[in-house]
Amino acid sequence: MTTIVKLSPSQITFSAIKNKTILESALESGVVLEYSCKNGSCRMCESLLLAGEVSDEQEHVYQTGEHFLTCQCKPSSDEIVIEAEYYPELTELTKKIVPCKVSSTNMAADEYIVIKFKLPPTASFAFLPGQYINLHYQGVVRSYSIANANVQDGIELHIRRVNNGAMSNLLFNDLAINTLMRLEGPLGTFFVRDDVRPIIFLAGGTGFAPVKSMVEKLIQQDSKRDIHIYWGMSNGADFYSDLPIEWAGKHENIHYVPVVSGEDFQWSGRKGFVHKAVMEDFNNLSTFAVYACGSPIMIEAAKADFVKNGLSEKQFFSDAFTVSK
Repeated sequence: MTTIVKLSPSQITFSAIKNKTILESALESGVVLEYSCKNGSCRMCESLLLAGEVSDEQEHVYQTGEHFLTCQCKPSSDEIVIEAEYYPELTELTKKIVPCKVSSTNMAADEYIVIKFKLPPTASFAFLPGQYINLHYQGVVRSYSIANANVQDGIELHIRRVNNGAMSNLLFNDLAINTLMRLEGPLGTFFVRDDVRPIIFLAGGTGFAPVKSMVEKLIQQDSKRDIHIYWGMSNGADFYSDLPIEWAGKHENIHYVPVVSGEDFQWSGRKGFVHKAVMEDFNNLSTFAVYACGSPIMIEAAKADFVKNGLSEKQFFSDAFTVSK
């Protein structure tokens, strides 16, 4: 049994199979809806039901006028209409699994590792800066944002150590050059929209990785948009890259504010929650676009406060990191 799904306002339609989630059916039909985690944690795929019925795994039925998660709900009626964005920029990108070899590793700030991978020349792997991949190694699969803008440079990942984490135990213990792994992607709908609005990048921890990728691309495009980078860490010693400082020094339109949230008495810079620093600097966000990457708690708090400060909900783009052991 199939259901006809119509998107508003684009009027795009696709067929959804009733034993699959709406997001699964959309992606299989080549229709890219907004998503990130696919497990319901990040709420990126939340949509408004305009007509018809859908139900989740707990058999809760959502009706017209209710919000639901496309990654968790399946169609319950023969036709549904949902308010959801469709991203034609992603339709030409093919998700695939390709082999990769470790080309370099660099331990940074004790708890972080930067790993670069080289891909086979025949891989034909393409992505948009900001997207992520699934890394497959020795039976363990974890999601990581791509930290570089050009696939010709391979794939760069920024990974934080997770105590007793299955992937951390594999990657943080003398990982050898040329170690063979596999990566699956590209995934996600986190990328810079074509616009002229000034940008605020909000990063928590390794949420800097997709920000690095997106800023590198903007620099390559010689973008004149004002770019404000706010990077939050628990301690000053945790900032594992000086690239934002270099960017701000070379480009008049790029501004960088590192923010420490922990009790670091040696830190003389900005302190507190990273999104609060944005609000201290801008009392009206109505003209901005915000791209946020970090924990779900950080993203939820930032969105709520930024919208109160004038930001349009449609100009808040995010990718939430969920920690897996």
